[in-house]
Amino acid sequence: MNDGLHGLMEAGALSPFSYYFARFVARGSGVGLDSVLAQSAALVSARNLQGDVCVDLADYAGQPLFETGLNTAASERIQVPRGPAVDSWLKDLSEADWVGEPGSDAPLVLDGRRLYLGKYWHFEQQVSDALRERMTLVDNLDRTRLAQGLDRLFGDPQEDPIDWQRVAAAIAVSRRFVVISGGPGTGKTTTVVKVLALLLEQDPTLRIALAAPTGKATARLTDAVRGGKGRVGAATEVLAQVPEEAVTLHRLLGAGFGETFRHNRDNPLLLDCLVVDEASMIDLPLMARLLDALAEKVRIILLGDRDQLASVEAGNVLGDITGHGQDILYSAEQIAFLDQVGAVRAEKLNGGAASTRASDAIGLLRTSYRFKGDSGIGALSRAVNAGQGEQAFDLLEHGSSGDVAWMPADDAGLNPASLDWAVARYSRYLAEDDVVTALRVFEQSRVLAALRLGPFGVDEINRLIAARLQARALVRGGEEYQGKPIMVTANDYEVGLFNGDIGLLWRDEKHALRAYFLAADNALRSVSVRQLPEHTCAYALTVHKSQGSEFNEVLLVLPAKRSPVVTRELIYTGVTRARRAVTVHSSREAFLEGCRSRVQRASALAAKLGWNEQA
Repeated sequence: MNDGLHGLMEAGALSPFSYYFARFVARGSGVGLDSVLAQSAALVSARNLQGDVCVDLADYAGQPLFETGLNTAASERIQVPRGPAVDSWLKDLSEADWVGEPGSDAPLVLDGRRLYLGKYWHFEQQVSDALRERMTLVDNLDRTRLAQGLDRLFGDPQEDPIDWQRVAAAIAVSRRFVVISGGPGTGKTTTVVKVLALLLEQDPTLRIALAAPTGKATARLTDAVRGGKGRVGAATEVLAQVPEEAVTLHRLLGAGFGETFRHNRDNPLLLDCLVVDEASMIDLPLMARLLDALAEKVRIILLGDRDQLASVEAGNVLGDITGHGQDILYSAEQIAFLDQVGAVRAEKLNGGAASTRASDAIGLLRTSYRFKGDSGIGALSRAVNAGQGEQAFDLLEHGSSGDVAWMPADDAGLNPASLDWAVARYSRYLAEDDVVTALRVFEQSRVLAALRLGPFGVDEINRLIAARLQARALVRGGEEYQGKPIMVTANDYEVGLFNGDIGLLWRDEKHALRAYFLAADNALRSVSVRQLPEHTCAYALTVHKSQGSEFNEVLLVLPAKRSPVVTRELIYTGVTRARRAVTVHSSREAFLEGCRSRVQRASALAAKLGWNEQA
């Protein structure tokens, strides 16, 4: 039998990183790898790699500390340590040399029953402190001017239904931190353009910047703001001061080698207001570093869909800030303010003792202008989001709207019809002579998958699609070829390409193969294939990588068997990437189980912001 952490690492049940971190802590503390301290260090490191900010010891007391994922025979050879009783566990850790109290610089921090990697405790506390400082009503607000601006930009206030864009705008102007959240087509960008116009009416000297986590998201934000300015009835001289060019957060902060950034507390960004789109993609460390680079007076407006997937890295910052789906109840102070400035009549809003300072800083948009009442995509996304799997699957299987469909999957592997779906769509861009047109046609459709590896993962899907296209003589070549779609997977500031950028390999007038991309201003740019940063084939993307993108048609590939990766949030995110039609490739059982499962990431940020903790 392989005992302890080393055996778990050899069996693939514990990452080398977590094993060596545990060994580092054990040696530094003068204890063995079989100690409670070493096992706790390995656990918190392993859970951090899975997205948890901390570990609640009560969740693991008396339970196996690690999931082996091994078959029965292999599991019998591996001894998986179990968590001690909570009281004795807390005693052991509180007496350990390398475990500190909250605020200490120890490698591990114990805060109540929660155990953190030390730097993640500081990240969480930094975000919590910075946000709570910004969530109160501003003192120097001209409420009369705001009321006049709301009437001018939104018209007469509606009582039934409530104009939630108007409410969100009033909230955003009144606080130095706000979240404007809503699903696809609810008008987040249109609302924020009006917010910026209202803020500039309050202070014409306001310095504003637009940002997003990825290059694709910055391009969409740039386009949306440009379009939104044409639809907003503000004065021309005011709108002229609203910036149009968005940048990635890493570029905004001046990313350097490793985790270093040029802008921080000692060298803050020279801004008065920052708008960040696709905020659900921001992990806890990045949010902490962003807030560190912003002076306390700077306004922050986050845009995002709180029901989407959490970030790839640790944390679920937008979900924590917005209460993980809890009702948004406003305080008496907030309701009185909204009534005073003409955003909405007080009796139309729900308030109560359950309101929090965080909920007062949230403008929730509830009306989709993209998915009308008869939209199958809209109905499907609402059912999935509510955890109504049976109803959602019935829409897929029997829906009459024509914009949602089901493609059955089984253990045999990818349904061959999925390859037919891909070839039918991708043959369209391959038939184009002009690379700009080809890029735009390619962006109309996409295969999305829950997994990266395995028979239902993007790596295998990309391989099968490429083979099918080659078999039909639609593409020709070896590893790199005319028409190959690529996604950049690493930021390259010298070349000017960033993680998530998608382009096509295409031959120029000299028949040399180059990579072509459409920039945020729709200008075509190209680089030599030899200059490309790390990249991968992009006929299919993971749902995570698709965040910040939208397509006319989507094929969402879920595995035939239950996978912990497939959750309500993942299905919802995949479905809502489609504007006009979505086909879901899945077994009935896997789909229903996914709708029942929710992303659970251990964190105390929501509690620190005043939200009731939910199971």
